[in-house]
Amino acid sequence: MPFSFFRSRRRRAIADRPFPSAWDDILRRCVKQSQWLDAAELEAVRRWIAVFLAEKRFEGCGGFKVTDEVRLAVAGQAAIVTLGLGGEWFDSLKSVLVYPGDYLVPRTTPLAGGGELEWREARVGETWSGGSMALSWPGVMDGGRLRDGPRSVVIHECCHLFDSLDGEIDGVPPLPGLDRPAWLDGIAAARERFTAALDEGRTTTFDDYAAESAVEFFAVAGECFFQDPHRLARHDAELYRLLTAAWRQDPRRRVPPHPARR
Repeated sequence: MPFSFFRSRRRRAIADRPFPSAWDDILRRCVKQSQWLDAAELEAVRRWIAVFLAEKRFEGCGGFKVTDEVRLAVAGQAAIVTLGLGGEWFDSLKSVLVYPGDYLVPRTTPLAGGGELEWREARVGETWSGGSMALSWPGVMDGGRLRDGPRSVVIHECCHLFDSLDGEIDGVPPLPGLDRPAWLDGIAAARERFTAALDEGRTTTFDDYAAESAVEFFAVAGECFFQDPHRLARHDAELYRLLTAAWRQDPRRRVPPHPARR
C-alpha cells in the first residue's frame, strides 16, 4: 500500500508538469489519431505520455538512435488504446527496444529424421515476458501515420500487454463487470467467421495472421478496432461490440471514415 501511494503521487506530479510544445508538434505529425481527440482526451493522452516516458527505458538497437520523435511516436499510439482503461500504464513493461527496420530472430524446428532445421525469421515487433517490447521503427511510423491500413505494431503489442494483465497471455483480457462466458463465446464465434472467410477466399477485415491463435486474433483485431473502426464495425458488428466492451471505448466516435481522413 505505501508503495502504491507514493507511486500514484509521483505519477500525478509528473503528469501535472506542462507538456512541452515540441512534443505536441511531434504528436500531431507522428500519431495522426491525436488530431481527432477532444480536449479532455488530448489532455489525458498528454498526461499518460508524460508518465510513460518517465518510467520506460528506450533503447536503440542496430545503431538506431532514439530521439523524442521515436519516443513520442510509440507512447502516443500506446496512449490512445489506454483511454478507457483508467490509469493503466502497463507496469510489466520496463523497456522499449527500437530497431531501424525488421529484425531477425533465430528459429528452429525438429526434422522428421532427427536433428533440427535452423533459420532466422524477420520480425516487426514482439513483447517478451522479461518486460521488454521490440519494435521496428518503419512499422511504428506506418501505424502512427495510418499508412498501413488497419495495422499498427505498437497497438498490436499493447494488445498483448493488455491481454497479460490478468496473469496470462491467452487472448482473453481482464473483463471486469462483463459476462466472461458470453464474451468467450462471442470471440470464438468471431474467430469461426474469420476462418470461414479465409477458407472461402472472401475478403477479410484484417490480416490473416489473426488465424494463428486466439492470442493473435485478439491482437490483430485490436489493431483494426483502433486503426479502422468503421471497417471493423461494418464487417463484424458483434466483434466490434465485444472489443468496445473490453477496451471500454468506442473509436468510431472520433476516427472519421476512410474518405474523410485521407
